[in-house]
Amino acid sequence: MVAKGDILAAAQKIEEALAQLTLEKSSAKAFVFETEWGHLRALVGSDGFKDMPLGERQEIVWELLRECVPQDYLIRLVAVHPMDLDEYDRNAH
Repeated sequence: MVAKGDILAAAQKIEEALAQLTLEKSSAKAFVFETEWGHLRALVGSDGFKDMPLGERQEIVWELLRECVPQDYLIRLVAVHPMDLDEYDRNAH
């Protein structure tokens, strides 16, 4: 079983890394949350993703995360959902 403190530390580190991605755009959004069994998911909304294919969005986000987040935290992240802001506002509720 995963310790709650480890999950919270991992979520915080992932959110900090995603903030770097969204920092340049004041309206960008990032949210990391815990799902079942100590897993994490991340929602990222940025106009920088507008008209960009999903695969390219994923590559950008995962590359940043691999550079900025320790592997023992990153293994807790099971999914990243990069969206443009319109998609984020429709889906991230």
